[in-house]
Amino acid sequence: MEIKGRIWTIPNILSILRFLLLMPILLLLSMEMRIHALVLMLISAATDLLDGYIARKWHQSSDLGRILDPLIDKISVLAVVFLLVVHPAYGFPLWFLVFLAVREFAILACGLYIVKKQLSIMESNRAGKNSAFVVAITVVWFVLGIQPWGWVFLWIGFALTIGSSYLYFRAFLRNLRVHGAVTTGG
Repeated sequence: MEIKGRIWTIPNILSILRFLLLMPILLLLSMEMRIHALVLMLISAATDLLDGYIARKWHQSSDLGRILDPLIDKISVLAVVFLLVVHPAYGFPLWFLVFLAVREFAILACGLYIVKKQLSIMESNRAGKNSAFVVAITVVWFVLGIQPWGWVFLWIGFALTIGSSYLYFRAFLRNLRVHGAVTTGG
């Protein structure tokens, strides 16, 4: 049985904890305390894995969690990548931040449209999780200053994110067609 209306579930609390860890992570990165920041980033990643596991295992999935978890993921990734771009010690490319931001805002807009039309709540797919994982590894390499691995993973993450974006938008259009919210030209 799913918990549709409950807010205070263990997975949602873990998502909120992940959000609260963001500010100390950004502060540590700005102070170039790379290992300390990385430890908090790993704790944050562990809460992300744990909240999904608990939601499935203990049947604590909720509509709020389906929105909160990916939203906090997107805010966290974009905030950390933004800091890596503006801080000269990390050398992260601006174009990748712009690419991620455009992609995330497009997906957010599509998701909000689907919710507004009360069609359903789209969940992330395996391709999206894989691309997010590679982008996270990219961030770790850049935080630690380990090159050329940061750049290698950046390009792999770029390719995977393009692929997952295609799959997401295809699912978005299919969702619209199934619910009669869009018609195909002919």
